[in-house]
Amino acid sequence: MVIDFGLFQGTPLDERRNLQAPDIDWSDVDAVVVTHAHVDHCGRLGMLPGLGCDADILCTTVTADLLPRVLKSSANLQAMRLDEWKTGTAPVARVVDPPPPPATVPQRGEIEPPVLYGMRDVEHVLHQIRGMPYASWRTVAPGLRVRLHDASHILGSASVEVEWEEGDRRRRVLFSGDLGPDAGPLLRSRPPLPEVDLVVMESTNGLRDIPRATAGPQALGEVLARVAARGGRLLVPTFSLGRAQLVHYRLAELARQDRLHGMTVYVDTPLAVRAAEMIGRHPELLAAEPRRMAEAGADPMEFDGLHKVFNRRHSLKVAAGTSPAVILAGSGFLDAGPVLHHLASLVSEDRHAILFAGHQLPGSLGHGMLHGARAIELKEGVFEVKAERVHLEGYSGHADRGDLLGWLRGRAGGSPRVVLNHGEQRSREALASVIRDDLGLPVELPAANATIPL
Repeated sequence: MVIDFGLFQGTPLDERRNLQAPDIDWSDVDAVVVTHAHVDHCGRLGMLPGLGCDADILCTTVTADLLPRVLKSSANLQAMRLDEWKTGTAPVARVVDPPPPPATVPQRGEIEPPVLYGMRDVEHVLHQIRGMPYASWRTVAPGLRVRLHDASHILGSASVEVEWEEGDRRRRVLFSGDLGPDAGPLLRSRPPLPEVDLVVMESTNGLRDIPRATAGPQALGEVLARVAARGGRLLVPTFSLGRAQLVHYRLAELARQDRLHGMTVYVDTPLAVRAAEMIGRHPELLAAEPRRMAEAGADPMEFDGLHKVFNRRHSLKVAAGTSPAVILAGSGFLDAGPVLHHLASLVSEDRHAILFAGHQLPGSLGHGMLHGARAIELKEGVFEVKAERVHLEGYSGHADRGDLLGWLRGRAGGSPRVVLNHGEQRSREALASVIRDDLGLPVELPAANATIPL
């Protein structure tokens, strides 16, 4: 069984690692389980036909609905990036003042971007997807079964519990996937960690506690009031799944409180639009207030003044506008996509603002902007950065250190071994130390490609 088959992201060298699939006999795989629809967890599923793997792809029913759009988008993006590389038309998105340090690794555009699969592969893979309800066991092979638990990271995200028979014993391992905050405003809280022998656990925010109050309606409302008073626009770089829905929901709350100050809200990423539409169709997965609304027949994501953008022509028209507005546009790191032409339209005017909601990847334009860039280069030219920059890090969809410890502390029973993955080394080390000292559990930090004996 394979748990997640996602993309490496980062530098061009990181991305070329995607070409090398794990060295296993893929024709012998009984199931591929996907924790959620973010590409770093599902983005290489299109490689399965080329690897000779026709196993069922198991995931929640919501993720099963999202995967076709995510994988088709990924295939199109790979083909487009290769074409841009060949024609020299790749997006320009970089800090020019202060000058960046000399590059120690190849930069985007210097190495041919990999194409892992095409649309025909995706169409093949879509026939392998099998949606599962939460908390229900499914037999994968004799003596081997799996069930999914809500991870509250994005809609449909899951932790994966695997059980198999070993002689007269049963062994259980829980793969956390990405865990969300314990009590977010949009999604319901996670269930307790079941009793298992071993936990393979993410550690993204193992080094810090996140000020969740910055994701509240009050903080965002203050930003809107300030920008509206200047007659400006607020640009929010977002990822289509997760962060976009949380910011969207907060804007819907403010709209119902008549606190948008006449600003139109544009959601300029089709996948985020579709994901928002799914929210109201799954009230059982929501926190108390949005669930109450959805069960009463009121979509918690809809409000007057909301406009959905589905194509580039409409997006460019929005970017050319001057009236006060909030624009949610991809991508979240300011490295590609419609957010760049919106950025070009407003970055050099101090009446506008850019809201960074959550983490920015080091080396990205978003990270440089957040940390004081004075001038940037885009396809449209070089711009002095005059727009206000706001950071509300509470919109992170990842559990912070306190949430991760609380999840382990509230387990159903037992003293499982803990294996930390999916985090930078400093985060893993910091979280491991606290788990050992505060919870008394054994912790391991394996290197890539390590084998963990049970």
